[in-house]
Amino acid sequence: MAGEEGKKTTKKCPLCGGTLTDSITNLPFLMGERIAVIKNVPAEICSDCGEAYMKSSVVDRIENLLDRLEELGSEVSIVHYEAA
Repeated sequence: MAGEEGKKTTKKCPLCGGTLTDSITNLPFLMGERIAVIKNVPAEICSDCGEAYMKSSVVDRIENLLDRLEELGSEVSIVHYEAA
């Protein structure tokens, strides 16, 4: 439509309706008796409830990281997210 070219759409949180903003977060995971923290994960964060939403490519990368960490057998792991 005319006049809508420069318009930016605001994404809303499906949980609470707050505004989603591109940001970086740290994600903790409990895998049985093991704990993993992945730092510097790109996500859309809700300004109201703080819920983090990630693109499917980011989720795939996190799953791969968690699989590799599980193979290590360490009790606590802290790693930095790095895009492939």
